[in-house]
Amino acid sequence: MKRISFIFLLSSLLLTGCKPKPDTRTDQPIVTVSILPFKYFVEQLAGEKFRVNVLVPPGADHHSYEPAPRQLQEMEESSVLFINGHLGFEEAWMPGIRSNNPDLKIVDLSEGINLIIIEDAEAEHDDHEVEKSDHGHSHEGPDPHYWLSVKEAKLIAEKMARGLQAADPSCENLVTGNLRKLEQRLDSLDNQFKITLEPLKHRSFIIFHPALNYIARDYNLIQHAMEEGGKEPAASHFKELVDLSSAEQINTIFIQKEYDQENAETLAREINARVVIIDPMSDDWINELQRIVRELAAMDIVK
Repeated sequence: MKRISFIFLLSSLLLTGCKPKPDTRTDQPIVTVSILPFKYFVEQLAGEKFRVNVLVPPGADHHSYEPAPRQLQEMEESSVLFINGHLGFEEAWMPGIRSNNPDLKIVDLSEGINLIIIEDAEAEHDDHEVEKSDHGHSHEGPDPHYWLSVKEAKLIAEKMARGLQAADPSCENLVTGNLRKLEQRLDSLDNQFKITLEPLKHRSFIIFHPALNYIARDYNLIQHAMEEGGKEPAASHFKELVDLSSAEQINTIFIQKEYDQENAETLAREINARVVIIDPMSDDWINELQRIVRELAAMDIVK
């Protein structure tokens, strides 16, 4: 991201002031979220009470995305901004956003989350402890993909509910009632996932970008990443994955839809596995998560 363009975009927002205000096109107050899955929670909690502005659009890389001027303008007009707290693009943009929008209410949804801590990549293939893993990330620190955990999703919903109620006290009863319904649904979903995944004999899988750490932790599965430090796998790592696949009877490779599938398909042919395309960044959060779990369960029936 170029520093000049960053300063220009943020400075331009100051011309309109910093106080949250309704969108004049719809008269709906705006809520901004950093990624699409968080949009699902806003809509489940508040229905159509707010219009949701999403900073990272479908298909974009949340590690390096640069928000467009219109997205930043709507963020400046928002009643509240919900962030992940540990995404690459947030780390680059949030210091400037905070300093240039001191009146903007910002809620870091990662606070209170039982985060997985990414450790040294050198240990990634030997470390299968549920609370600590790296699996190919390019730096140490918290794994940001916690929205893919049903257990952590309850905390996301609770924190988001408080943020929405503070932004608009008139929706307090609406949000409280919807939060109870959502929590019940999440508890049911967690129980369903336990019943589905507990009996699995095939518990290991490969994924191109290591986004399923939290599902692996929550349901005692083992994730191996193709990426190495955010880069394409080297020949030596490719061979390690072939050997692991034989030792752990791996028959499934997951890959996010925004990534090039060539390496995953090459490895799949080598180990006689299937490639499953997933979309962890979908705003249809609950259906996509259920689909991922169904594909994990299918590891026991794939020949």
